Amino acid sequence: MKLTLTLLFITGSILALSQNEFSEQTESVKKGYAISAEDYGIYLSDYSEKKQKYSRAKIFYSEARDLFLLAKNGVVIDHGKHKQGVFIESDFSSNELNIARSLGLEVSILIDDVQKYYVDQNDPKAFRSHESKNLSCSGSGSGTTEYTTPSNWSLGSMGGFFTYSEAIAHLDNMAALYPSLITAKAPISTYQTYEGRPIYWFRMSDNASVDEAEPEMLYSAIHHAREPACLSQLIFYMWYLLENYGTDPEVTAILDNTELYFVPIINPDGYIYNELTDPSGGGMWRKNRRDHGGGDFGVDNNRNYSHEWGTTGVGWDVWADNYPGTAAFSEPENQAIKWLCEQREFVMALNSHTSGDLLLYPFGYNAVYTPDNSTFEAISTMMVEQNGFNNILSANLYPASGDSDDWMYAETSTHDKIFAMTPEIGPSFWPPSSEIESICKSTVFMNLTAAHLITNYARIADLNPPIWNSTSGYATYEIQRLGLQDPANFTVTFTGVNNISFTGGVKIHNGMTLLQTDMDSVAFTLSGGIVDGDLIEYVISLDNGQFTTYDTIIKTFGNGTVVFADDGSSMTNWTSSEWDATNLEYYSPSSSITDSPGSGNDYSNNDVNTISLDNPVDLSSAISANLMFWAKWDIEAGYDYVQLQVSTDGGASWIPQCGKYTTSGTSDQDPGNPLWDGTQNSWVQEEIDLSDYLGQTIEFRFQLVSDNWINEDGFYFDDFEVTTISAPSSIDETPFHSFDTEQNTPNPSYGYTYVNYVLPSNASNPRFVVTNSLGQEVDNLLIDAKSKSIRLNTSHYESGVYLYYLQSGNLRSASKRMIVVE
Repeated sequence: MKLTLTLLFITGSILALSQNEFSEQTESVKKGYAISAEDYGIYLSDYSEKKQKYSRAKIFYSEARDLFLLAKNGVVIDHGKHKQGVFIESDFSSNELNIARSLGLEVSILIDDVQKYYVDQNDPKAFRSHESKNLSCSGSGSGTTEYTTPSNWSLGSMGGFFTYSEAIAHLDNMAALYPSLITAKAPISTYQTYEGRPIYWFRMSDNASVDEAEPEMLYSAIHHAREPACLSQLIFYMWYLLENYGTDPEVTAILDNTELYFVPIINPDGYIYNELTDPSGGGMWRKNRRDHGGGDFGVDNNRNYSHEWGTTGVGWDVWADNYPGTAAFSEPENQAIKWLCEQREFVMALNSHTSGDLLLYPFGYNAVYTPDNSTFEAISTMMVEQNGFNNILSANLYPASGDSDDWMYAETSTHDKIFAMTPEIGPSFWPPSSEIESICKSTVFMNLTAAHLITNYARIADLNPPIWNSTSGYATYEIQRLGLQDPANFTVTFTGVNNISFTGGVKIHNGMTLLQTDMDSVAFTLSGGIVDGDLIEYVISLDNGQFTTYDTIIKTFGNGTVVFADDGSSMTNWTSSEWDATNLEYYSPSSSITDSPGSGNDYSNNDVNTISLDNPVDLSSAISANLMFWAKWDIEAGYDYVQLQVSTDGGASWIPQCGKYTTSGTSDQDPGNPLWDGTQNSWVQEEIDLSDYLGQTIEFRFQLVSDNWINEDGFYFDDFEVTTISAPSSIDETPFHSFDTEQNTPNPSYGYTYVNYVLPSNASNPRFVVTNSLGQEVDNLLIDAKSKSIRLNTSHYESGVYLYYLQSGNLRSASKRMIVVE
C-alpha cells in the first residue's frame, strides 16, 4: 500500500504541475502561436530533429518536477526501465541527453552507440548475454504452455524483424491460404498517411467475410515506428490462429464465437523511414512523418488522441519525439483508428508497444483509477499469468496524455466503452534476432486470453491441500467470472482419473455477475486399496458453452506427519541478526516473523538479510514432502526481493524455491529464478513442493536482497510447517499385485531409471506410460510381461515431476511419482 501511495503522490504532483503550467501553452497551440524553448528556461536552438546518435543511458532524478521538465522539453520517458524517484533507463538521442544535462540531471551512458549495438548483436560471432525468464512455477501451479511456431511464420530481413513489404506479404498470404477465416487487407475508409499510404485492417473469424453479431476485439501495433517486436508478435499470433483453427479446440472456439480485428501497422510512414535509414535494424525514428518544414518531421501518434490531450507527457517543440500535434486527432493515423472504433463495437483492445514486459491499463494521463479499475486489475492479472509481465496502472509508469487506451475507454460519446490496454513487449526496441521467436511465444497466452475475455469467460482454482488423509470428504474449488459478455453461465465437472471417484461431480453456476466469485465443493471417495504415498489424480473441467478447459490435479494420500512446525511466536528455531518476531502483523495470534521488525520500519539499503532455520529437516524416508506457510509482503518490484532457499550440502550452496506466489527474477534481481517482490497486502498461504529433495536432509533460509534506493516494509511469514509422508514400514512384506509397478530406482533419475513391474501372462498389448505434471504423455512403451523390469531413458525429459503407470486394454495400474533431474 505504501508503494501505491508513493506512486500516486508522484504522478499526482506531475499532473498538478502540468495542468497549471500547460494551460497557457495548450491555448497558445490551439490559437496557432508558437511556444519557444525560452519559455521553459532552456535554450534549445542547437537541437535538431536530424538523424543523430542514440545511447542507452540512465537519467537520474529525485523530484516529480524533474520528470515533468524532461517530458515538457521533449525527452521521451514512456519506455524502458523506471525506478521511481531514482532513474529512467532507455535509449535516448543526444538531444535528449543534452536536455537532461541542461536541467542539471546526472546522465550515465550504458551503451554509447545503441544503434550500432542493435546491428552488431546479430553478428553470429558476437557475445550476447540477455535475460531469460524461467516461468516454470507460475501462480497457477501449472507452468507455462509451450506454443508451436506456425509453419508459415518466419523471421524478417531487418535484424530479424519484418520490413514493411515482408509484413504485407505475410498478411496477403494469410488471406490467400485461409480466405474463409481472414479478410484480405482493406484500407480504413479513405484515410491516408502524410506520405499517401493506406492503413490496413483485417477481420478474422470462422466466417470472416460476413459481419456477424459476435463480440469484437481489436489488436493493433506500430503506433511508434521503432517498436518492430509488437508487429512480429502480432503476425505470429495471427498465423497461430489460422493454422490451428479446426484442430485446436481453444482456437476453434475463439474464432467460432468472436470477431477479431487487426490493424498491424498504424504508422507505416515512420516504419518505412526506419527501414530506409537502417535496413539491418536499429532505426530509432518514433513518430509519423508529417513535414513541419525546416527539416522537422513527425507527430507522436500515441499523444494525438483527444482524452486529456496536451496535458501531461508531451513536448511542444515539433522536433520532440513526444510532440502531440497542433490539436487532438490532427493526424490521419489517429483519425483512422477513431473512425474504425466508431464503426465497430469493440469490447476490448490490445494496442501493442515495446518495451519493458508490462501490461498497462488506464488511466495514462494521471494516476487516478477508472471506475472499472477492479475489472482491469483482474483481467490483466489473468492475461499475464504465464509471461510474467507486470500489470500496472499506465500512469504509474509515467503520466502521458492523449494515448489510445484512455480515449478508447473514457470517451464514449461516439463509440462503446472499450477495455483497452497496452502490452509493452520485450526487453528493448530492437532485441536480437535470436530472441524474436521466444518473445512472440511469450505473448500468445496473453492474446488468446484477451479474446476469451470478450466472451463469457471464468477462471477456476482447486482449493484442496497437497496431502489428503481421509478416504472420503469434499473437494473444494473457487470460480470467478472474468469475461465481459452476458449471460455468464458455467458448468464445473470433477472427473476421477486415479484412486478417486466423485458423487454429484457436476456443478452449475448460472447468471454470474462480473468478478463474482463462488466457492463450492464436490463429494469424493477414494479407492478402497489406497495406501500411504499413492497418488490421487482428477480433472476439473470448466465449460462456458463455447469452450471447455481441463486442469489435471494431482494429490498424495497419506497420514501426513508434520516433521517441523514454527508458529512465528519467537526466534527459538531461527538465527538472524536482523529478522525477528513482531506482534504488529500476524496470521495466527499473536506474532509473525519479519525482516524489519518495529513500527514503521523498512528494510535497509544494500542489504543481504538472511534468516536460517537452526536445524536441518530429514526427508530421508519421505515419499512425499511439502512446505506451507502464510506470508504477506511489500518489496520494491523489479529490484529488491525475497527468496526461500534450500541447501542439500550443509549450506555450501543454496537453491531458490518455486511457490504458488513466486515470480521470475528480472535482470536487476536474481535473473530467471523464483522470488517474491511487489505488494501482497493480505495474508496468503504459500505452498512449496519438496519432491526434488526426497531421500535427503535439507536446510532452509529466507533471504532479502535490496539495492541502494527505495525501501519498503518487507516480508512477513507465519505458521511455517513441513509435512511428509513416509513409506509404510511393512513395505517388504506387502504382496505385490499382479498388475502393478514398484517405485523407480534411482529416484530422482539422472538420465535413466529402472522400474520393476508385474503383469498377468495374458495381458493384452501392455504399455508403460509416462506423463508430465500437465497430464501430457511423454512416453508410451510396449513392454514384455516376462521381463518384469524396464530401463527407462529419461535423458530427453525436462527436470520435473512425472507419473508412470501400466496400461493394458481397459486396465490401468495405480500411478507412481518419478522425479527427473537434467
